Formats: sequence, structure tokens, C-alpha cells
Amino acid sequence: MAGLRLDTPEGAFANRSGRFAIVPGKPEHSLMAKRITHPSMPMPPKGSGKTLTKREIDILKRWIAQGAPYGKLWSFEPLPAKVLAPAIKSDWPRNEIDRFVLARLNKAKLAPSQPAPRLRWLRRVTYDLTGLPPTEKEIADFQSDSRPDAYERVVDRLLASSRYGERLAVAWLDAARYSDSYGYQSDLLMPSWPYRDWVIKAFNRNLPYNQFLIEQLAGDLLPNPTRDQRLATAFNRLHRQSNEGGSIALEFKTEYAVDRVDTYGTAVLGLTLGCARCHDHKFDPISQREFYQFFAYFNSIEEYGLLLSTEIVPTPSLLLPTPEQEARFAQLKKQNVEALASLEPAIDRADAQFQSWKARNPTVKTEVTARLSFDTFTDKFPSDAEKVFGVKLGSVDLVAGRNGKAVLLDGDNGLTIRGLRARERWEPFTWSFWVQDPRQKGPVVLLHRTGGTDVGFCGFDLMLEDGYLTARVMRHWPGNAVAIRTTERIPKGGWQQIAWQWDGSGRAEGLRLFTNGQLAKTTVLKDKLWKKIYAYGDHAASGGDWTFGNRFRDAGFKGGKIDDIAFADRILSGAEIANLYDGRPIEGSGLREFYATSVEPGVKESLKRINAAQKELAEFEEGIREVSVMEESPAPIPAHVLARGQYDAPRTAANQVMRNVPKVLPALGKPVNNNRLALAKWTTSPIHPLTARVAVNRFWQMLFGTGLVETSENFGTQGARPTHPELLDYLARRFVDSGWNNKVLLKMMVLSATYRQDSVRKSKVKDIDPDNRLYSRGPSHRLSAEMVRDTALSASGLLNDKLGGPPVNPYQPAGIWQENNTMSPGFVQSKGADLYRRSLYSTWKRTTPVPSMLLFDATSREACTVRRPSTNTPLQALVLLNDPTYIEASRKLAERVLREAGPTAEERITFAFRLPMARKPTADETAVLK
Repeated sequence: MAGLRLDTPEGAFANRSGRFAIVPGKPEHSLMAKRITHPSMPMPPKGSGKTLTKREIDILKRWIAQGAPYGKLWSFEPLPAKVLAPAIKSDWPRNEIDRFVLARLNKAKLAPSQPAPRLRWLRRVTYDLTGLPPTEKEIADFQSDSRPDAYERVVDRLLASSRYGERLAVAWLDAARYSDSYGYQSDLLMPSWPYRDWVIKAFNRNLPYNQFLIEQLAGDLLPNPTRDQRLATAFNRLHRQSNEGGSIALEFKTEYAVDRVDTYGTAVLGLTLGCARCHDHKFDPISQREFYQFFAYFNSIEEYGLLLSTEIVPTPSLLLPTPEQEARFAQLKKQNVEALASLEPAIDRADAQFQSWKARNPTVKTEVTARLSFDTFTDKFPSDAEKVFGVKLGSVDLVAGRNGKAVLLDGDNGLTIRGLRARERWEPFTWSFWVQDPRQKGPVVLLHRTGGTDVGFCGFDLMLEDGYLTARVMRHWPGNAVAIRTTERIPKGGWQQIAWQWDGSGRAEGLRLFTNGQLAKTTVLKDKLWKKIYAYGDHAASGGDWTFGNRFRDAGFKGGKIDDIAFADRILSGAEIANLYDGRPIEGSGLREFYATSVEPGVKESLKRINAAQKELAEFEEGIREVSVMEESPAPIPAHVLARGQYDAPRTAANQVMRNVPKVLPALGKPVNNNRLALAKWTTSPIHPLTARVAVNRFWQMLFGTGLVETSENFGTQGARPTHPELLDYLARRFVDSGWNNKVLLKMMVLSATYRQDSVRKSKVKDIDPDNRLYSRGPSHRLSAEMVRDTALSASGLLNDKLGGPPVNPYQPAGIWQENNTMSPGFVQSKGADLYRRSLYSTWKRTTPVPSMLLFDATSREACTVRRPSTNTPLQALVLLNDPTYIEASRKLAERVLREAGPTAEERITFAFRLPMARKPTADETAVLK
């Protein structure tokens, strides 16, 4: 409340109106020393439930007397250039890990346990490196292998297995908050599985961990990035995305960038960066300004902020053609380029026939597909108006028009015209209409043909934005669209003719705007369009009507008048547009353009060829997988310190921040381009104090159940201290020096004597080391949710070991996806072998994760998680007893036993027990099972 901080020397030593919380070397002048011993107003305050012991008070006073020295937290200290293992006189250690562990055991007067039985170690290491139990053959091979390097051979085999990548991927997918759905209200399915497969492949090919991070953080910014390197950046786009009605795009764009910072902080740095979003971090030396400096790295992408549908992937995005699609895709793109190139020569060739045609046609008038004037309407709007004119009037009013009557639009009801073509991007059109008094402050919807929901639209629209005309053809704004904007505002007041034209070529060059018969000067806003613009599920049909002035939950057209509407299902020449404006016949120089665009057979054939090529390309693109990725905005998007973290807080020059890293960590230096790639390289610098320590700790957690730092998500002051700090630094330094080699690190860990110990609990150490944090015995921890199910499938012979591919839907309760949300797609159970894929391939829906796995502590993946809880509930037993997966697996296991085992009960029990347990049952276990 007083703004006092004692965790920094600046805060502790500050002059506070002549008083000082701490005066180095002088506890008698330090208010802190006085208050912690004050008889009536002690600190901590009475009633807080917190007190200092006499020993703690003495330590604080002695510290002040010694000069109150402040040091960095251990995790912020530079990673040592070299760490030596303790010298131990013992033959127990198998590598340096054991020397650190044994030195700590000796200090606690404890001894290590004897080695685990061979098959127990085999089962342990097989699960830890592949997530599956060893097979019968693997058990037999290991039992018969008496060579000195038998253990090492097992580890090499497991690390070379494709199952290894699947095993390591599970933990990283938790950290990456990977899911197959977007979350939030409708929880629509998200086509993100190619990223999951990238992670599996990256681990299997032993991609160095530093490169693993660089490609995910900034693969798109690497020189000449490959498709896989761009795909890796989907890591940054796996956050939840909203399509809830009334959502504000800017709010969610802000939330998405915040999520990227939080995920980066937790998964990579082991820091709670999110605590500094609204104010300076209460415990760690990270200011709110430094949070938004990180935010600036992840904010600069052009994304809309809201989700339209499952079919339309939020941009920026990446197309992922299969090898079979690749060749055809290239052919169609070439065909499109050739079609576009054919137009100009066709126009040039038109001159040969133009003169003879001109002699027969000295003047012409514009021919359009439909034209509508409102002078024929009565004030009562005849009931057959829609039938006669193809117009849906709604509750619009007729008022005085240019020369008769016009429609007055009130913003809530638009003028909808049905039955006209141009529903897809390859279909050309021209609109001309007169408008009076459009609202100059925008955006205002003038004319559109869009499909969509209440959070966004796809299709064609013409907007008035602060007086400027903007024309768009879009699948997903702003990344998948072409758009232009006039360089000058249209005049206020009076009647103005506006014409809007699209040639169906898929390029911004194919959009043109006219005002009062003249081609308007425009700038290109976007020029990147792929796939169909109405591929929108059941919303496609709703994109069939052209509407003036109104769009669901969008800015209307209030108080404006519309008159004299013309539509053509082709591009009109400038001369024809002028003819619609002033009615004068097309003659003189205007005839040549008219002839070339509207009459000449060669030009008309070229235009048809362009539109046909666009259609074929767009329809082919629909079948290509697409995934959201990162793509830097052409111009950096400014970032600001947001007061209290609110998206709508003032964004001014005073609170704008530049990209940078916290002062407590190594300096960024002066990169040529201070972008995400610069951040990624800084993150993986060999001298960075956090990245390697955090990674090594999580690998240790994977093998031993708990990291050397128990709070693997928090290496800050509120996190746990490492049990073996020198060992952590040794492993981190070795990891970096090995080239960030995951397999080398894991091999060292699982071949250590520490890991090889028997896991049987020893009663004499239960009071000294109840949680085995000193490693006086081998690791013993629960199988993960995925391992429980995969073990049942493996032992029963049902497991489908296909690698990668789209997610599948194993057994789940019927209707589960729609129980709380009828907008969600219905659950459709997979069939055949897909029912028995490994668990990491199950469709992971954020609002309704696979129940049987959620009960075994799997995470919903709504946010980054690097440490799963371990619970024990009766529901877990009920799953194993009743879930169809386990009932079917039990039946298949029984069939396998009857088919493959000996005839006696003991032989069958031994066979069945050995499949998941990798050992024979004891006599007592056999008796119970018998």
C-alpha cells in the first residue's frame, strides 16, 4: 500500500521523506529492523497469520549490519562456463550425475539403493522413452544379452524408435497448449494436427533443442524458411480463439498476444511473466513495461482476432499440400499466370477488328444485367414488388430521389437484391449506384454479399471508412483477402455515383472503384487470396444476396439514400461507367476500350480463361490442409503499456514500448532486425541463465517424476529451490556444449546408477527423504493418462502403431461434445483401426477433453502446462472397470492368452501379467489372480 519493495536495493534503500527502510550497515537506523521487533505495531502485522521467528529476526539484523548485500536469484545467475563433478571415492557412480547425487546422499548420511532387477529397469526405461511397455521379444532379447553394454544397447534402440518422438511430444504438447479445437463458446474444431506431427518428427530426428525453439518462435523469419520451419510457428497460434457473438476483435487480439508471452515465459524461460501484465511483478524483477516489451515481439502479426468457422482457418496461415497435391498445385498456379498473361496480347490484337466495328457502331450505350429505379414504386410498396423486381424491401422508406424516388436506409434494414450472380471469387461483376449523405464516420457498410456470423464475414463488401471507399474480396480478413482504398474521400452531401468492379482474377489489380464516372485513385491494402470465399459450411447459402446498407451486427448506413442501381455480370469499361453516370452515349476514344472489354471475341475468351483458371485453382486449394502460423506484419504493429492490462487502455506515444528483454537477464545486444528471430536467438544463447536449466529440469522431471526444481513452471523467487543446484548447472552446461542434443542428455540420465536404482521404499529413510528428493532410491511415479490407455491397447494386441495423421475419435460417451453446447459439432466415433491409435492422436477438445484421460490427470490444454498433477480418485478405478476401451482390451487380451499361452492357469496368468508388467508375477500375485 505504501509502494515499498524490499526485494530490490533501489526500493529498500530509497529515501522516503528522510526515512529509510534499510540503511546498509546500520540496523539501528533501519525502519525495517525496528518494525520487525516493534511491540505494538510489528511487521508482519498482527492478524496476518504470519510471524518471524527469533532466528529469522536475527538473520535480518545481521544481514543489514553486514551491509545488506543484494544478489541475483540463483536462476538469474549466468550459467557457469564449466562445472566439475564432486570427487567421490566409490565405485557406485556410472557417470557424473551419480557423483553429484552420491555427494548429497553422503551429506545426509544416506546410501543409494541396490540396482533394480533387469526387467524392472527395462520396463521403466521403455515407458520413459517410448510411453509403451516392452514387447515379449524385447524382454527376451534383453534377458539373454549378457554383454557389458546390454543396457546401452537398449537405450540406443529406444532412442532410435519412432515411438520416442511420440513419447516426448506429449509433454511438449502440454506446454504448447496443443488442442484440436479452438475453445471458448462453440469450441469448433481446429486443424492444428500438422504441428503435432512436426513436433513428433522434430524429436525423432533429434533436432537440437535450440533449433527446436528457434523454429517454433520465429521459423518464418529464418532466411528462406522451409515449409516445415513456417509450420513450426503454429506453436504461437495454438491459443484459444473466440467466435462468441458480440466479441471485440481488439480485445481478443490483445489476449492472444498476452497468451503467447505467457506461454513463452512458462514453457521456455520457466518464469511467470503473466504476473507483470497489469503491474510490476510482485516477486520477480520484471516490470510491467518489460512485459509489454516481450508483448511487442508477439503482437506484430496481422490477425483478425476472432474466429469465423472451422472451414476458414484464421490467418496468417500456411497451405500444406501433400506430395501428390504439390505437382498439380504448381501446374494450376502456372496455368493461372498464363491465363492472366493472355489478356494484354488479346487487347492489342483487338485493334485489327476495331475500326471496321466502329464504322458500324459509332455510338453505343451500356448494357447491364439488371437496373433498378424506384420511381415505379408507390408509397405503399405493392405486395408483388419482390416478385416483379427481385427486391426484398424490408422496412425501408421511399423518399425524394435524384429525379423521382429513392430508398432511405435507416441502418437496421437494408435493401436486399436477390437472384444475381457473382457469389465466388472467380466471377466478375460491376455495380453502379447513386448515394446521398452517407455517414462520413465509419465504417459504414454500403454494399455487400457476405456469409458469416456475428463476429466476422467472408465474401465481397464495399465499405465507407471515414469518407474513404474500401472494396474487399475476402475469405478471412486481413490475411486472406484482396482490398483497395481510395486515396481521396468522397465529397460530403449531394448525390454521388459510385461504381465498384471486380474482374475475378484473384488480384487486387482486378478491383476498381469509380466516383462520378471517373476512375478513382486507390492504394492496395491487401493482395493475397486463396481458396473459395464462401467455403463456409451451411453459411454459404446465406451469402447469396446482395444487400445495401445493412449487415448483421455491423455498422449500418443511417440516413443515406440509394437510387438508380445497375448490376452487370462482367467488368464494364470506364466509358460504360461514365455512361451510367451522365447518360451520354459512348463514342470517340471511349469506343476502343468498350470494344476491347465488351465486344472483341479474343478478349472475352481471355477473360473467360482467367476466370476458369481462378475457379479451378480455388477449388483445388479447398482440398489442401491449412494451419495458422506466424507471419510478421509488413510494418511493425506498435505495442503499449496497457493500464491494468486492459485492451482498451489508452495507447499513446508516451506509453509505447520498444522490443527488449528484462534488465535482470543478459542484454539483447544490437541485432540488425530486432524481431522474434532476434528474441529466439537471445533465448537460446549459450550464456542464457534460464533456457537450458529449464529444459534439463523438465527432462529430469519426465524420468524421475519431479524436477530438480520441483516447480518446473516457476524458476522465480516464489518457485522451489533446486535440490541439487550444481547437478542442474552441470547438466545444463553439458546440454549446451553437446549442441543442445536431447538424446545425448537423456541417454546419460537413464544410464546413470541413480536412475538404475531399485524403487522399493526403504523404511529407514522415510523421515529423512520421504519424497525421494535426494534420490536414495530409483524413480517410482504414476503412468500418464496416455500411457494407461496405450498399455491396455498394447498388451491386448489392439494398438495401431501408425505414425502421425489427423486426429481420431476413440470411445467416448455419446453426445459428449454437445452436452453443454449445441453449436459444437457432434461427436462421430472413429471406426476400425482408428479406434486403437495411440492416445496422443485422440481429438483433444478443450471444453470436453477425452473423459477417461482427463480422469487420469491429462490437462484440458486451455493454457500452457508443464507439470501435470497426480491424483487418486475412485473414478479412475471406475474407468478401468467400465470404459469400453478397457473392456474391449480385456476381451482381446483374453483371446490372446488363450491363443498364445500354455494350457495351465499358471502359464496363462504369467503370460497375461508379463505383457503389461514386463516380469513374472510373484507367488502371492499368482495366487490372487488364480
